Amino acid sequence: MQPDLWSAELEELLVRTVHRFGRVDLRRRMQAYVHGLLGPVGRKTAGNWLSTPVTAPLRACSSC
Repeated sequence: MQPDLWSAELEELLVRTVHRFGRVDLRRRMQAYVHGLLGPVGRKTAGNWLSTPVTAPLRACSSC
């Protein structure tokens, strides 16, 4: 499969599923997650894991 066709298919998939995520921030997070899953995978070592930025988990309540 050619990369441009693959990209078009992925965008179509995201368009079909975006309505399931009510908020814009959740849509962007889902899209970033899918792109990350399909991206190139490099070798990970303990040093790489320590230097990888981590996004904070979402909370239902800001005062919790």
